[in-house]
Amino acid sequence: MITTQDWYRELGERRQAIWQVAQGGGCDLVLIYGGWGHAEPFRYVTNFVPVLGDAYAIAGGAQQWACVLNFSWQVIEARAISGLDDWYGQFNPVPKVVDLLHAAAPHAKRIGVVGLHRLPYPTYQSIKAAFPTAELLDIGTAVGKLRWRKSAFEVQLLGEAARITDMAFEAIREELKPGLTEFEVAARLNYHIQRQGADLSFAGTVVGGNDHPIPIRMPTERPLQVGDSVMIDIGASYQGYQADATRTYVLGEPNADQLRVWDVILRAYDAAFERIRPGVPCIDVHRAAVAVIEAAGYTLAHRIGHGIGLATSFEYPSLDTEPAPLEPGNTICIEPGIYVAGAGNMKLEDDVVVTADGYQLLTRCPREIAIPV
Repeated sequence: MITTQDWYRELGERRQAIWQVAQGGGCDLVLIYGGWGHAEPFRYVTNFVPVLGDAYAIAGGAQQWACVLNFSWQVIEARAISGLDDWYGQFNPVPKVVDLLHAAAPHAKRIGVVGLHRLPYPTYQSIKAAFPTAELLDIGTAVGKLRWRKSAFEVQLLGEAARITDMAFEAIREELKPGLTEFEVAARLNYHIQRQGADLSFAGTVVGGNDHPIPIRMPTERPLQVGDSVMIDIGASYQGYQADATRTYVLGEPNADQLRVWDVILRAYDAAFERIRPGVPCIDVHRAAVAVIEAAGYTLAHRIGHGIGLATSFEYPSLDTEPAPLEPGNTICIEPGIYVAGAGNMKLEDDVVVTADGYQLLTRCPREIAIPV
């Protein structure tokens, strides 16, 4: 069981590591910006993201951190979660951000910024006005590399997110039946995840039917019917760490198209997993699955997978473009999907952590597609 003190130690080590990155770039200050939907670096140093608005973390030293939000209503919660005392909330946070930067290092010559490419222009202007001779150095890539290889602490959190995701799949498999709408299935999945003390990694995908295939869309009021493929893509987020998995079910006996497509998906899935080990270029995992799918006459509509952690789709690595080799501690998902009329939307996705000699599967719920009706 992970305790508050465990988190405080972990966060302290992360802040120290980020400060060392900044020092390596000759920075006097660090500014981390978290925008709505892209606040992973901010969460990395605080274990907190506000429910609404922007977030700024300012550092003048390894142990000298302060944070500013748009609103004050979560400040007490943020202090308890992060172990940091200096939290502020005001509707226009920019003046406070500038004040804290100036108080920490009034003569700063170089400010290391994480999230510079997303930093609101008024914030940028105000910092430049307060530090007219200072350079704003983008250290986002260097800091981001700290998250590429997950620690045992992080893998434990991802493992719990995966366990809850598995539980939600196992529960919904028992509940699926003709007549339920996609909205109703999504609501039940949300319930199964949240009653375990987790959040949603993203809005769940529930796509039923065989005649209008599409890789992803939001649930609709369409009722499920006998013979439907039902593709479900969900993930539980546990203390910020996000699982991402997919199962496809068929209500009743699968038809010939569904069986044919599912066989290809399973073979592509196996081909990708055969390449998961340290030293193998990330893109080789993608290519192995693509070769199977294309040899069968189909097309992979999206990349074969991506990193998971404090984000899903935005987490390193993107397997379709990354030439760097896999390393122990990389956490990724594998998701071969084929979407064709007659078979419908069919995808299988699981989460894994790369180990010293291969991988460890994180999501493990059953993959059988047929559900008796």
